Amino acid sequence: MAENGDGNWVCIGHSHTLALERGAELAGFPLDAMNFWHTGEPWLRDGGTIRLRPDLALRVASGRPVLSLIGGSAHTVLGMVEHPRPFDFVLPSDPDLPVDEAREIVPAEAVRAKLAEIAAPYFEVLPALLDAATAPVIQLQPPPPVADAARIAPHVPWSLFPGQPRAVAPKWLRYKLWRLHGELIAAACARLGIRFAPAPDEAKDREGFLEARYDQDGAHANAAYGALVLESLRQAA
Repeated sequence: MAENGDGNWVCIGHSHTLALERGAELAGFPLDAMNFWHTGEPWLRDGGTIRLRPDLALRVASGRPVLSLIGGSAHTVLGMVEHPRPFDFVLPSDPDLPVDEAREIVPAEAVRAKLAEIAAPYFEVLPALLDAATAPVIQLQPPPPVADAARIAPHVPWSLFPGQPRAVAPKWLRYKLWRLHGELIAAACARLGIRFAPAPDEAKDREGFLEARYDQDGAHANAAYGALVLESLRQAA
């Protein structure tokens, strides 16, 4: 991790930033990574004005492309763990995906609204990131979900889901939530003029889930995934 501000690109955001940090080390690619779990509170708020903290803004304003992994967890907050009222929905953009009729079927717009509510604090700060940057900002889609619930369960922070069953939600529900969340991120980026970079197809299995070789702990991708994302962005640059 380049704590001194060195690096060809800047990467800023929440927990998924770690995959890119480790991927950059694996690939020998200079990356100036700012992981909010390590930096402390990154935003300054003055009334309705939001600014990136000056020391972080200085690194973002260095003329290097900025890779954003701000947010990225709304779909896991809503649906990684089984809900007290088990639900499912039809994804409008891909209505042929499996739907479990034994569960409560809720309108897709209700699911979209809840995801948007959870993600709102992250979408709210993207303009401040854009204001600080002096080079293009690229918002990365979070990694696809892992299909195998048994892989996820040992790593779930169950204390963060009080009152919910101690069970991982079904894979297709988690997948559809990830897809819908990605659509919300892409729409927010379109409104702001930020480029949206989908998760690489090479990282997905035939059903669209994260390939096992790119999984870190059932909720996050690993260094190999980070290196794959960086290489795909380099090729597209």
